[in-house]
Amino acid sequence: MASRLLKTINNVVRLGTSKLALKFVLVGIICLLLAEAILYLLVDVWGVNSLVAGAVSIEISVVANFIINDVWTFRESRSSDGFFTRMLKFHITRVASIAVNYGIYSLLVALLGVNHLLAYFVATVVAFSINFLTSVVWVWRGVLSGQQGVPTGRPPSQPSRFRGRCIPAS
Repeated sequence: MASRLLKTINNVVRLGTSKLALKFVLVGIICLLLAEAILYLLVDVWGVNSLVAGAVSIEISVVANFIINDVWTFRESRSSDGFFTRMLKFHITRVASIAVNYGIYSLLVALLGVNHLLAYFVATVVAFSINFLTSVVWVWRGVLSGQQGVPTGRPPSQPSRFRGRCIPAS
């Protein structure tokens, strides 16, 4: 059990320094810019209440983030879960990471007296790590099947699909 856990952690760390992680970051930046643009349009151009606009902007950004990651970043290694199941998992992980982000930020600022800009940066790095980890381990769990020695949740006798070819699961 400990050996499997260490292999999984090792593979997640390797993925974290890969082209896949770079794509994940790029998608996050694009969706942040999208959210800001939507927020600007709703509040400053159309006069929508900023709290309502914030909620709409966040949801559109999360959906766009999921779709781009599903179609581009994780295209070749999606889990066998359906599109809407992966989208639901993605939403759940984002709610959890927002809670962690705000919790760490609040702890650092209110209890430890850390500068708010530094605290936000630290909280964001932790939240990004959670987003990436939950994405590769749970939402698009097929990513780890490409890493040798990592359990995929499928029995060894069941084939996995990679780039349209069937290969035995490792």
